[in-house]
Amino acid sequence: MKSDSRHWPELSQVYDNLLCKKVGLAKPLSQHGKLLDALKTLANALCPSKKEPDEVERTPDKKKTIIIQLDWTPLGYGRDSRNRVRINPKHITLLWNAILLQGVFGEPKLVVEFLKPGANRHPLVNWARQLFLERQSLAGLGLLRKELVAFLDRLPVADLREEPLPNPFADTLPQMGLGHLHGNLLKALAAQTAALSLGDSMMAHYLSGDLRQAYLLACEVQTQSELLLQYRGLIIHEYEEAKDFDDLLDSLRKN
Repeated sequence: MKSDSRHWPELSQVYDNLLCKKVGLAKPLSQHGKLLDALKTLANALCPSKKEPDEVERTPDKKKTIIIQLDWTPLGYGRDSRNRVRINPKHITLLWNAILLQGVFGEPKLVVEFLKPGANRHPLVNWARQLFLERQSLAGLGLLRKELVAFLDRLPVADLREEPLPNPFADTLPQMGLGHLHGNLLKALAAQTAALSLGDSMMAHYLSGDLRQAYLLACEVQTQSELLLQYRGLIIHEYEEAKDFDDLLDSLRKN
């Protein structure tokens, strides 16, 4: 595969094709700094990499889950040199779907879970369907109802390596960080906590990366929903584990 990778398309060109030509974002993409930062974080999660000290070239970290295949070629030999990043063309559809998932759910770790072979996507999709379609004004979130319904219909059953999901966003991507979208739809919803149930608000905060607020809400949640109970336990465990680690660091600093 290494020799073949020389003929793979550059990741920057693939982004240009997907986001400028397919979505309709204005060129150049370099003007969309927040979006590029979000995509970099996403790519790092989809293909974790490593490099040796004082080396330029990166290689996939095979100890971690690899969702898409990237290849790094150094552009120079100095320590500060950059890499030309290429993507396996067979994984471009997977990348497109990952970008849309990031726009909806935000956290790259959750996107990775969605894209793992054999992933059970139904519980979260059913929750998202209820949240987006039954309780919220889609126009206020910059969503297209027909495309969102199709997106949620196909998400649990589609082969995400082969089938490009429909784009549910009207004229922008949440990752651009514009106003009301807050970086992803769940952050936008989390900002409207008065419109959400306690359990939905807990989920929205957790999945958008706000563990502390999710924990505070989890301590109050009483529910019979298996999904909410599962996440309630997960949130409390993660928060207490993180707090124990912070307390350990504080004690070491004092010593």
